[in-house]
Amino acid sequence: MKLIFATMCLALTAAAQSGFDVASIKPSDPAAGGNMQIGVLPGGVFTATNATLKALMQQAYDVRDFQITGGPGWLDTERYDIVAKGGGPAVSEDDLRNMTDGQRNQFKEQLQLNVRALLADRFQLKVHRETKELPVYVLATAKNGASIRKTNDDDVTRSGLSIRRGEDGKAEMTGIRLPLASLAKSLSDRVGRTVIDQTGLQGNYDFKMTFAPDLAPAAVDGPSLFTALQEQLGLRLDAQKGPVEVVAIDSVQKASEN
Repeated sequence: MKLIFATMCLALTAAAQSGFDVASIKPSDPAAGGNMQIGVLPGGVFTATNATLKALMQQAYDVRDFQITGGPGWLDTERYDIVAKGGGPAVSEDDLRNMTDGQRNQFKEQLQLNVRALLADRFQLKVHRETKELPVYVLATAKNGASIRKTNDDDVTRSGLSIRRGEDGKAEMTGIRLPLASLAKSLSDRVGRTVIDQTGLQGNYDFKMTFAPDLAPAAVDGPSLFTALQEQLGLRLDAQKGPVEVVAIDSVQKASEN
């Protein structure tokens, strides 16, 4: 599944401040296949291809799969193609590159509000938030202390996290000018639990970590994610139970084709 909500995909239009002007939602063609993609094109056009409603909810509410409860089984199986547009001048790529972290977050938050409104209108989606006691991981410093490097770079255009698969089959996670709360959020996607940052480390960090993915072939020789965190970054994940905010579905309907 490919979800495109990275920094460079936040080229929103001024229309995002007032919602999408027009939106087309159609069931995906099963014969077309292809990866799921969700993102924003230059010019402020929100698109989703081969996307499930649950994946759209993850993006709209900034939660993981395990934080969505209730609802019918088709949330994971029915797939949709969406194109949503708004009027107004588009933000250029140069404008985007010159934004501060705070401005980028504002754009992302506004986009999420617009997608929520779209899902409420077209899928009749009604939800509420609640807190449950669930298994979590706590991100903490290892016994000998953290070994990641704090960055002194103030360049707001140099920031982000990427995960790629190397030629040797290992996964490579690279963070640039990243707070550890963002690392914890990314780790949550990979370990299937909420990860809570309790390192106490403030500021932004640069780091690189390589590990063998869970589904890697036996021939891929490398440490697990948990081992790599300790050996390469001086961090650890401790299993605990803790409060986790979930999005509970009250009611929902399949979107009609249009």
